[in-house]
Amino acid sequence: MRHLITTTMAAALVAVMLVAPGCSKQMVQVETGEIVLCTEGHVVSDTVELREVPADEVADHGVTTRVITCDFHEKLAALYEEAERSLAAGDLEAAKRAFEEIAEEDPSFRNTSSRLASLRAGGDGSSGDAATAPGNGTPGGSAGGGSPGGSGDQTPGGDTGGQDPVGPIANLTHYIPDRIPGFVGQSVTSDPFVLFRDYLPEQQGSIVQLSVEVEQFGDIAHARRMLDERVRRPFPTAGEDISIGSLEGYIGTRPNYVRLGMLDRGIMVSLEFYTTSDNPAEHKDAMIAAARAIAGQ
Repeated sequence: MRHLITTTMAAALVAVMLVAPGCSKQMVQVETGEIVLCTEGHVVSDTVELREVPADEVADHGVTTRVITCDFHEKLAALYEEAERSLAAGDLEAAKRAFEEIAEEDPSFRNTSSRLASLRAGGDGSSGDAATAPGNGTPGGSAGGGSPGGSGDQTPGGDTGGQDPVGPIANLTHYIPDRIPGFVGQSVTSDPFVLFRDYLPEQQGSIVQLSVEVEQFGDIAHARRMLDERVRRPFPTAGEDISIGSLEGYIGTRPNYVRLGMLDRGIMVSLEFYTTSDNPAEHKDAMIAAARAIAGQ
């Protein structure tokens, strides 16, 4: 899995703030538009464009997101459900045919490959791969859901009947709401188990940018190892273990950066500020407030 926060921010910040020639008003480059994500991790459509606006108008712009199940993956999901029904009925041959049809289209879909391999080897088609099951790791046990602190526009449209979307990233999208209090969401980078999003502050100050990365692991033990590797060790200054409501976490700093990691079962959410302050620890309270808004705590 890629680790995006610091490297992506460094590239993005090059062109964040500009001062227009002959004008004293500070101008900011902000993204605006809509991104439609498929529950299986790819971008269905992207109308985002970059605009230069006065710094005091950042709050009027931003990128909205919507999650749907695209036609292709809706077909595969129907086949997957057919296979599971066949397994429940004890019809292993019918289940194998359904999994084979999925594998012809996309062998990486959910845990099709492992379940098909089990059936071909004379097994019962079980996988035990709970990390790929829709709804795993989502607070309250549901897939998708609203966006705490955000717009809440995470429900599918079209002919989905108004139900919440299911699929790997449907478990993660509410951690990257369109807005966090004081911050406006920019574009989303996604794959089935990782989401990354930058945010611009609504008011200019020493916090230049917030980045949020969400990744789903197989279990909380794996997530804890990544918390140590990606947050605790690289950010030891002014570091402390914290609780974000019911979630365990850690916050620390290094020059110009504050990073916070929190764990929701097998999901790790990493937040990072880039700041021009000589004392990044002064932004720890603001970081914890952003984390609480994301977690709905």
